[in-house]
Amino acid sequence: SKQWYQRRVRGGSVTSQIMFIVSDGRGLFVKGVEAVRKAVKETWDAGILVVFLIIDNPSKDSILNVRTPVFDPVTGKLLRIQNYLETFPFPYYVVLRDPAELPLTLADALRQWIEMIAA
Repeated sequence: SKQWYQRRVRGGSVTSQIMFIVSDGRGLFVKGVEAVRKAVKETWDAGILVVFLIIDNPSKDSILNVRTPVFDPVTGKLLRIQNYLETFPFPYYVVLRDPAELPLTLADALRQWIEMIAA
């Protein structure tokens, strides 16, 4: 959001590029959670704002219903089951339930990004 952006500007970094990732959002952690988080941070540090567009299928296995286990790193014991999107590594994402909305969603995200960098 805008507040997050303002903190980044004061720190000397300005996002000068935008990248859209269009995917079903599954299988992100095949290479490991930390590898994905590191890549997201490096992309931001390089001045690139990443917007992840999740194409969802609400009638079959919606991403909103995916649950993941959380284990204690020391004991390996199951601590809880949480919503997959609670740990989604991309701070800017949109869940598209209708792929026909993709052009409008891209245009709206681009408009917001232009407003953000022009502020």
